[in-house]
Amino acid sequence: MRVERWDVRTDGAFSEAALLHKVRALGCEPASRAYPVQAIMSPQTDRRPRVHAVVSGLMKVTINNEAAILSAGDLVFVPADATPRIEILGPVSATCFEASLDLAAP
Repeated sequence: MRVERWDVRTDGAFSEAALLHKVRALGCEPASRAYPVQAIMSPQTDRRPRVHAVVSGLMKVTINNEAAILSAGDLVFVPADATPRIEILGPVSATCFEASLDLAAP
């Protein structure tokens, strides 16, 4: 599983707008998605690779028995044909930017 953590040295100060810019730089137009408190779900499998970027909240993502806990600014890259399991942790909801990645994008 590929995870990118927000790094203020290279990404600058974290903001929703800065995260949106970072995801758009991958060559995609993300949609915003809100997850309720303590939600557990497995989004549908997609034939294309995807990215989930955490705007707020805390979530655990498991792909092929490998897990990572993500917080604001973190991105996880979901391989094509993988089905991630997403768990919202803590007492608050979570918001993400989600998008399918163009295989030809940088």
